[in-house]
Amino acid sequence: MALQLTIHTIDVEQEESALVVAADVAAGRQRTILIDGGLLGYAETVHNFINPILRGYGYSLDHILLSHYDKDHSGGVIGLLNADNMRVVSEAISNAVANAAQWAAVGTRPQQIACGAVAAAATILGAYRLNVHKILTMCQVVFPRAVGKTDDEAAEIGFNYALEHTNTLQSFPTLQVGETGRCKNIAKISSVAAAIAIASGNNPATAAFGAIFLLIGKTLPNQPRFDTAGRYCNVHLIDIRQPIWPSQSARYIPPWRSGKYLNITKANRMITPDINRTLTTPVSGDEILRNSWAGPTPASPHSPGIFCRAINSWVWQGIGNNPVQTVWRRKAAGRTPKLES
Repeated sequence: MALQLTIHTIDVEQEESALVVAADVAAGRQRTILIDGGLLGYAETVHNFINPILRGYGYSLDHILLSHYDKDHSGGVIGLLNADNMRVVSEAISNAVANAAQWAAVGTRPQQIACGAVAAAATILGAYRLNVHKILTMCQVVFPRAVGKTDDEAAEIGFNYALEHTNTLQSFPTLQVGETGRCKNIAKISSVAAAIAIASGNNPATAAFGAIFLLIGKTLPNQPRFDTAGRYCNVHLIDIRQPIWPSQSARYIPPWRSGKYLNITKANRMITPDINRTLTTPVSGDEILRNSWAGPTPASPHSPGIFCRAINSWVWQGIGNNPVQTVWRRKAAGRTPKLES
């Protein structure tokens, strides 16, 4: 059975990046893979190209494959995943803020702000995925202390209490953001963002996410500051175990709960738990897209005789330009592909 293979080549200057969609039209199924991402500075370019394509068809991005870890191939992918991490961090904080604000809804705005600030700071400093009642216990302490305070004073009360008490929660991991030692600064920023969100009078979760996302983004390099909309949270990473560039600049970090799901980070960026990025290392001869619903499966006997018919290859000439359509038709028996314009 032939698959319809659509290849989108993304212009990342002299480097490489491509989105491949393999569709089983008869069964109504498809699989997608992003191969390479250019330099770090092209992360948002790659996202802006592939996101409307996948969103338009209702597809997810199933796989990411790096041909090798030189920075002109892996940098953009690392940028995509770091940007995705920033979204997860922001969501974790904003959800904690929303829960605290809802608990404190009967109080004054400064009391709500103090509770939102303690939840935001505690989440960053180590209480991520903590039983909500434990954070609400902190809210019970700061709630009366914020009576008659200004918004800024209430945020300070919440932050200081979290700073003093969260480190005692040794059984929970720290949600790390930025360089080592900067978590306190990020927690302070998050407390301010919580105050802004609650003071706005809008939906606490939505407002907190917007404020926290923007404020945390200002602490990071320019490249990962865009919103991925969670596009890459459940992607399957295919690791070919080539050397990382340069040493320690990129690494896989096992999460606190399981070795099955992995988070990718770049030095001085961020680590987030609970992102379902599965990681597998294919052996030579594996077919990445063939029947690869949970991960690549071994190629069947005589698999070189199985082929995909490539159609509708779009070549993007640059930012803002219309793509140029070319049609590739690959024949069986290893014949050379023919390009039809």
